[in-house]
Amino acid sequence: MPMTPPPPAEYQLLSGADLWTDQGPRRGQAVVTRGGRIVAVGPEARLAKAHPRARRVALPGGTLLPGLIEGHAHVAGLGALAQEVDLTGAQDLPTALARVRAWSSSHPGGWLIGRGWDQNLWPTRAFPKALDLDALTGTRPVLLTRVDGHAAWVNSAALALAGIDDRTPDPEGGRILKDAYGRPSGILLDGAMALVEKLVPQPTPAELDAQLLAGLRALEQDGFTAVADMGIGAPVLASYRRLAAAHALPIRVFAYLSHDHELMIRELKQQRAKGLSFFQVQGVKFYMDGALGSRGARLLAPYADDPSTQGLWVTDPAKVQADAAITLRAGYQPAIHAIGDAANRAALDLLAAAERKAGRPRTLPPRIEHAQIVTPEDAARFGKLGIVASVQPIHCTADHAWTPARLGPDRVKEAFPWRNLVNGGALLAFGSDAPVEDANPFLGLAAAETRQDPAGDPPGGFLPDQRLTRAEALRAYTAGNARALGHAKDLGILQKGAVADLLWVQAPMSTLSPEALRKLKPGRLWVNGVEVELGR
Repeated sequence: MPMTPPPPAEYQLLSGADLWTDQGPRRGQAVVTRGGRIVAVGPEARLAKAHPRARRVALPGGTLLPGLIEGHAHVAGLGALAQEVDLTGAQDLPTALARVRAWSSSHPGGWLIGRGWDQNLWPTRAFPKALDLDALTGTRPVLLTRVDGHAAWVNSAALALAGIDDRTPDPEGGRILKDAYGRPSGILLDGAMALVEKLVPQPTPAELDAQLLAGLRALEQDGFTAVADMGIGAPVLASYRRLAAAHALPIRVFAYLSHDHELMIRELKQQRAKGLSFFQVQGVKFYMDGALGSRGARLLAPYADDPSTQGLWVTDPAKVQADAAITLRAGYQPAIHAIGDAANRAALDLLAAAERKAGRPRTLPPRIEHAQIVTPEDAARFGKLGIVASVQPIHCTADHAWTPARLGPDRVKEAFPWRNLVNGGALLAFGSDAPVEDANPFLGLAAAETRQDPAGDPPGGFLPDQRLTRAEALRAYTAGNARALGHAKDLGILQKGAVADLLWVQAPMSTLSPEALRKLKPGRLWVNGVEVELGR
């Protein structure tokens, strides 16, 4: 387990590129770093004169940006992708099954685990069934997680091991889908997934360390210098602490505990670290509802394409409110998953009530994760209540084709309301939800400003009046995330005193077309003043 190198004690002067600021690019400027911090920003000639012995780093044009911050990811899941069958992008059921067959042949024995399927891409748009898997897998148990992480496709062997049959009731916060004869179909939504997930052998501590490092290095290669890891349990927390103690973390990690009451009570007894380090517990991740793709997102009115349901409350809102108040009282940050318009309204209501109950001035702004379907009235409340809108713009361009069917022609205007949130004064913090979506920030930036997928669909963009500018989108990946994490003076900015987390790209960021932006790669990267080897 290699140690992360300490920041260089010598002065370094980086020049030759435009410096990105909130006001756009600044030409003829340079940055001086030392000991992992920025010690000066200003005209190149003046800084060169003030620091004649600085090691010169000549950048051939392009743009120097603050290190990007991944505002919402699942690092262990990202790092585990190499050990799972990848169903991402499978355009129909036969393609998905062919991938399962190929993986099973080359990885015999034990549970067959995978993720990434999306029935909305398939011609029928119907959920798959356990019977589809049984002929391929026999008695070998299978657990395949949907792309959004809120539904599982399992085979009959897994159902039998979990004791799930036609008499098994739906668990709290979940549903066991049934066929026409009342038998489990093989699809488990949200809380029902745990009935099978708890049977899967857990990785050893060494395997978990390796998964986290793989996920963090993947983010580093995408140009990120920090990540908010959303929803970690006790084993992952222990792994992060091992890696941090060994000085092995390649980028900064802000961890949000899973909503495990016992875990959060134990951990929140410790005072939250105020200073910046490579690892810190930041808050608690709560779930209000499920996902729109699996019809688990909680809506104010029934789904347009399935009037029998309004979605799920994954967690009792009263329980979320009580534990969010405990989190705030302890000086930590609640981060609440809310996708549907009913879930977002409830999250706003309970956060306002939790802050009153906490009875102390806030130290960090509460967050709502995703904020995908929000009424205009509720979008305006984010800014009024000082609640962070933690948004993943790539969800919009991945889901635009089927979102109107879920919501209907009137309610679809509530979808991905970024401009409404900004106009209401909300602080935006961008991420990807990786491995649910590609973490590549340049895809996220292009999605934010075009609301089109890489193929250019839909023409003109999905609800184009909600698009953001390049500057707004970059701010959400840098200073917005830094403010959301309570480190506005340390992260996400190029100014004296900030950490030397820097990203250089060989492109003019202010004028680059969205098409070119999607193809952009990080050129050079510094974490804590230490240059990272890219492309490995």
